[in-house]
Amino acid sequence: MIVTGAASGIGRCFARTLAAEGSAVGLLDVSEGLLRATSHELGGDAQRVYARVADVSDRASVDGSISSLVSDLGGLDLLVHCAAALFPGRFLEQAPADFERAIAVDLVGTANVVRAGARFLTVSRGAVVCLASTAAIHGWPKMSAYSAAKFGVAGFCDSVRTELRDSGVLVTTVFPLLIATPLLDGADSAPILAAGKAIPPDAVVRKTLRAVARGRSRVYVPSTVRWIAATQGLAPALLDWYGRRYGLP
Repeated sequence: MIVTGAASGIGRCFARTLAAEGSAVGLLDVSEGLLRATSHELGGDAQRVYARVADVSDRASVDGSISSLVSDLGGLDLLVHCAAALFPGRFLEQAPADFERAIAVDLVGTANVVRAGARFLTVSRGAVVCLASTAAIHGWPKMSAYSAAKFGVAGFCDSVRTELRDSGVLVTTVFPLLIATPLLDGADSAPILAAGKAIPPDAVVRKTLRAVARGRSRVYVPSTVRWIAATQGLAPALLDWYGRRYGLP
């Protein structure tokens, strides 16, 4: 099993849960220091926990790191992709490089990770989990880069889900709401993120792993996110109003 974004937040929680269940786990993250700390916490090589530093937006780095981790693990049956970047702010005031970086990490990074892992997952007929977001259901003020990228992630997963099904690979997309992770640190420039109560990342992990075991394609955490999805389909103007009220200072 491999987890990206494994050095903190939801990724770290996935890694901790899988390792506690006795699974051999490969950790991938761009932050070398935090990755080293996570690997040490989980027992390192002694517990069959292996780590590689990689920027998911760098295709060559991802290809090499995942191939190396699969070699260490002896195969791959579950790939959990959590690596992400937020980059909140008003679109016209945001540095173009920040917008482009969000797209590179969140969307292109997802494609890089799935591409690198797919050839191993087709052998095991395993599963890939991709973290999208409620921002992939409706775009919120001051989150244009993240929303654009996560909408792309959701569409990408819908497309490759059908393509990979014939190879026996399950693609599960996760739509979390507000999760208490470092991704929210310094996100005060997107007020919508303060409009609700953040839930612990282990809630995402537990529900996602159950969904994968049952072969489900989509996971909404908490379940009320389904109502947001339904509202987007039936009355998107209501979410526009909510965004204007709670998403702008």
